[in-house]
Amino acid sequence: MHKVAEDFTPNPINLLESNRSLGYSIEEAVSDLIDNSIAAKAKNISIHMVWNDSKPFFVLLDDGIGMSLKNNELIESFKLGSSNPLDERDPNDLGRFGFGMKTASLSQSKSFIVITKSINENLISRCLDLNYITKLNDGWKLRHVEKGELCGYDKIISNQKSGTAIIWNNWDKAPVNKNDFDSLSNIIYDYVSVCFHRFIERGINISCNNHKILACNPIPTNLGGAEQFSEVSLATNNDVKLSAYVIQHPMKWSENYEHSLSFNSYKLFSGFERQQGIYIYRCNRLLTPKGGWLGVLKAGNSAKLARVTIDYPNNADTIWSLDITKTNAFIPFEFVKEIKAFTEKIRKRSNIKINRGNRMIREKISNSDGRIWKESRHNFNESLKFILNKDHELIKTFAKENNIKPSEFNSFLDTISDCLPTKKIIENYDNDPSCYDRATINEKLDNIQLKFAKMLFENEKATTTKNKAFSYLMSMVPYCYHENQLKKYLNA
Repeated sequence: MHKVAEDFTPNPINLLESNRSLGYSIEEAVSDLIDNSIAAKAKNISIHMVWNDSKPFFVLLDDGIGMSLKNNELIESFKLGSSNPLDERDPNDLGRFGFGMKTASLSQSKSFIVITKSINENLISRCLDLNYITKLNDGWKLRHVEKGELCGYDKIISNQKSGTAIIWNNWDKAPVNKNDFDSLSNIIYDYVSVCFHRFIERGINISCNNHKILACNPIPTNLGGAEQFSEVSLATNNDVKLSAYVIQHPMKWSENYEHSLSFNSYKLFSGFERQQGIYIYRCNRLLTPKGGWLGVLKAGNSAKLARVTIDYPNNADTIWSLDITKTNAFIPFEFVKEIKAFTEKIRKRSNIKINRGNRMIREKISNSDGRIWKESRHNFNESLKFILNKDHELIKTFAKENNIKPSEFNSFLDTISDCLPTKKIIENYDNDPSCYDRATINEKLDNIQLKFAKMLFENEKATTTKNKAFSYLMSMVPYCYHENQLKKYLNA
């Protein structure tokens, strides 16, 4: 047995003030409190934010099992690390560290009150108040609560069989501007609607300032909204479930979800392209509502329709490196290879849908002559631009048929190439990636286009077979996209 040395109990204010800076946003803090309500078997959870003449307060109210003073249940809940993250827990327990109520509340408010009542027990309340602890200077002490501090929520809980209310009564991190304060409601509504969508879908009622929060699944559930391609368990850990989806192509959207004023499963927080990626669920609670590929794939155009969900149980928290705020989880090293292979498959599926079948056609086009626009790279400054392909048969035929001098025509093509609005294209894509996906090409070639198609076809047929002449025509833009129309027109 080692000899006991000095006690190193931390100064309460130093530790509690440090815990105020763990990085919680308001919506993340509220979500942590909702975790506790759901763990307490609440069926109804309401969030209230009251301006109170520039002295705002926040309340989260539930009808869960509540707490009592038996076995110091309520007092224990105030202690940092009130549960051991290594202990075996109920499979549906959304908590982990025993920090949630304290760190979430203190991240926003310098004091908070807990009012609670369990079945057949009296209503009780306590307050953790940083100013009180500082003034008292007597260690880790809670304080009793004055009747006027309860804001009437003691009456509400008294009329329930059981339940709990948490009040941020010194909400110093609240916005000082009324308009900014009012906007918090939408921020919390949207975040909660996604993170807890599975619970809402299963009947748990959550409201924010008397507005019922509707579930918003990051995988669109409207008709044709998303197609599931795979559902597997990890070979290295059967408790971890993976599902892969490709969401509906913007061309098929029933409305422009990207520009919709309402929060929706397509655009979510950052727009449908930036929401591509992996959505990790722990006990049905979404931890990563903003997606992202977590290092297994590079975000890009080819994967923008791809969505992957990963479900893991709470007994695997250590492996998944869940942090105190429960907003970040990292793919364990031992699973990376398998998850990367899985996500690569759905990326390819996404790419196929993005190109609407045209990719296979384009791969058959001659890179040198079949494309109207071609890449022009300059090694000396590593630049890239797109220029009109002067060797394209359609362009050459047009110049020949109209007796245009080559020098004049080349100058004309160079002018068009130089004026291609590349920066504007990039800017539009950054602002609204779906705008180009929603664009359509002409369904049919017009008479002038058909005229030139016939010229090219007949010229080629003069030196080869009809089938080879038609294949030649199909090797170039725009004719490759109109095979059926040209077959009928050319009797090929």
